[in-house]
This record gives sequence, C-alpha cells and structure tokens, in this order.
Amino acid sequence: SVSRSIFKSRLCESYDIDAFTGERRSYLVADLDVLCSADDDEYRGLDRYFWAFFVLWPVLVPLAFLALLLWIRNDVRAQRVGPVALACRFLWRDYDPAGGFLFWEVIDLVRKLFLASLVLFLDPEHGSSNMQRLFFATLISGFYLVVLAFARPFKRSEDLYFAGTANFFLMCCFASGVVIQLCESAAYDDDMCHTLVGFESARNASEFVVALTATMLALALIVVLFKTISAARAPTIRLASSGCHPVLELPPECHFHGFISHAWGTGQDSTHTVVRQLQLLLPGVRIWL
Repeated sequence: SVSRSIFKSRLCESYDIDAFTGERRSYLVADLDVLCSADDDEYRGLDRYFWAFFVLWPVLVPLAFLALLLWIRNDVRAQRVGPVALACRFLWRDYDPAGGFLFWEVIDLVRKLFLASLVLFLDPEHGSSNMQRLFFATLISGFYLVVLAFARPFKRSEDLYFAGTANFFLMCCFASGVVIQLCESAAYDDDMCHTLVGFESARNASEFVVALTATMLALALIVVLFKTISAARAPTIRLASSGCHPVLELPPECHFHGFISHAWGTGQDSTHTVVRQLQLLLPGVRIWL
C-alpha cells in the first residue's frame, strides 16, 4: 500500500555489532547501507521526506474524507443526493446513515492505516523481532470485530457478514504470527515451543499456519459463493432494460419516491404492510403514507 511504502523509510532492523559489549546498530531494512541514526546524513534526508508524505497521506486523506462526509451528511440522510454527494458515494453508499454510521468508512480507514503502517511506530528498532506489534494488531482486530457485530453499520447483511468474516480471518493471521514468533525466537528451544503452543518445532508451527490460511481461503470462497447464490435467488425488483437494480438516489428537491393514498381509519395497517413488502423487494425506497 501507499502507507506501507512511506513507512519503509522508518523500518529499521537492529543487529549485534559486538557480542562481548552488547553493542547494537540499526539499519534501514529497505537499504542496509543506511544507518538508522540522526548522525547519518542520508537517514536524516529520508526522515524529512517521511514526515512530509506522512502528513499528506495517512493524516490528510482521512481528514479530507471526514470533511466531505460532514459537508454532505444532511443531504445523504435526507436522500437528496447532489453532485458532491454523488461524486463521493464510495464513502457512504454501503452504510446506514439513519443509524448514525455515515462516518464508518473513516473509522475503518483509520483501522487499516494502523494495521498496515502506524503499527510500525511501535518499537521501530526491535519491533520486527518481537511480538509487540502482533499483540496490538490482534487486539485492535478483535476489538473492531466486536464493535462491528454490535453496531451493524452496513445497509445489507451480506456486507456485514463479509466484513466480519474478513476481520476474523485477519485476527487469526495475527494470532498465527504470534505462534510462529514464539517458536522461532532464539530465547526458546523446541521443547519450550511445544510447551507453550503445542508444536514440536517452528517448522511444524509454520506448516500449521499455512494449512490454516488455506482453510480460511477455502471457507471465504464458500461463503462468497453461498451469498452470491442467495442474492441471485432473492426476489427483487430490477429494470427490464438492464437487469440491474434501479438507482434510488433522489434529487435535492425530492424527499420520497412515491405516495400511497389510503383511508386513515380503515387502510392504515394494509398500506403499512404494502410498504414493508415493497421495501423488501426494493431496498432503500421511501414511501410517504
């Protein structure tokens, strides 16, 4: 990702220089000729570029998305989509604005930035050789999964299932990384690996992680296939000309797609039933009673 490329200029690895004195030096992983030190001219130059691009991408982009959503929030909640709201539909079209989840894309973007790049701020010199980053990544993924299950920010249940499944698989990957890190650490021998996580060696742990990853991919494909078949069989209203769902975004001067006239005293229950059935066949439609 772009953020990951930016953070490569801060990703350093520490090496033993003198085994007797315990002296260590850190070098840039992307270029081992660069010493990660304020005394190194090349590293100081990279550091200036890093902070400039850090402000431009991981900081300003989420803030720009947040500003756009604040600007269009009233129009989106009223389903009066203007030119600006239409241009940035990718930020809000999958979420339920009536439930207060219009800004969920910004929250998810911050989570992705942390897992993909900001986590590298944790122990820059020794972070790649210990479990601190994996621990926090697993913690954030687990917390987000719980919030996702309770908040249910998506309009469609299929999107919620996909997001929950993907985040669960991601958490499993981080937990598997913790297992591998435990078994590959020089501080533990094979017996300790078996004592802590139940594997005979780091090789066995790696084989288990590979098998687990393949299983998760297979399960993900099965879930996608099942949801695709279910969506194709679900009764919905589609355009005869294209076979696609109709676009339900309203112009600014309109508030509803239709009106059902009825006698208040005798037809209220019947019309409510009609509207509910219509909303099942045409999700997002707004009918005035």
